[in-house]
Amino acid sequence: MGALSERIGVVTGASSGIGAATARALAGAGMRLVLGARRGGQLATLCNDIRAAGGHAHAVATDMRDEAQVERLVATAVERYGHLDALVNNAAIGTVRTIADGRTEEWRAIFETNVLGTLAACRAALRNMLPRGAGDILNVTSASAHEAWPYLSVYAASKAAVASLSRGLRAEVAGQGIRVMTIEIHNVGGTDFASHFDPAVLPSAIKRWEELGLLSRESPMITADDVARAVLFQLSQPDPASIHHVTIRSRAN
Repeated sequence: MGALSERIGVVTGASSGIGAATARALAGAGMRLVLGARRGGQLATLCNDIRAAGGHAHAVATDMRDEAQVERLVATAVERYGHLDALVNNAAIGTVRTIADGRTEEWRAIFETNVLGTLAACRAALRNMLPRGAGDILNVTSASAHEAWPYLSVYAASKAAVASLSRGLRAEVAGQGIRVMTIEIHNVGGTDFASHFDPAVLPSAIKRWEELGLLSRESPMITADDVARAVLFQLSQPDPASIHHVTIRSRAN
């Protein structure tokens, strides 16, 4: 029996990319999962694949901008399995645009998804974890949170907020059996995170990132599976050990 066998987990943003890779890795380690994402069809397919491989996964279509849906996601895990052991806050969106050309509706969507959605999920999870005196919360952050990435400034600000609230939450629950961890990612390839970037703006953004040394076409990118293995490593640590923060990036970066 592995360290994560029979543990109960929720993963947000699980329909593709890092979230899907994380779900597969955790299910493969024996966790029983409730997965949330906006794209219900893709989420259902992932759950079917996990179950076909012998794992346990249940899909709950979830828009992180809807507080009631976020609470229902966490409540489903508790109702199905009796408690919640781990929450992985992976769901996030971003756009490429300068602040001067910024669109308020995009800013609002980014902060409501990346920050308020993360907060709502943390609160819902803590309502079950704190009375039990046990549980893990792992929030996905970004290297852009402390690096100057033009065109991604608003996304970076949202991830800086997640990093900051994670540190604050860790201090709030210290000594109460809850581990709060973060994983910082940089240039992950093979995901659809950039699929909705404005194609009219993206070439200018890439050119500027290359000029600043933030992006290199020659450098290999890390993969969603790389991130999933790091998440698995953090959650697998025995109590009371806690790997508060992990940064994962290509060796070339």
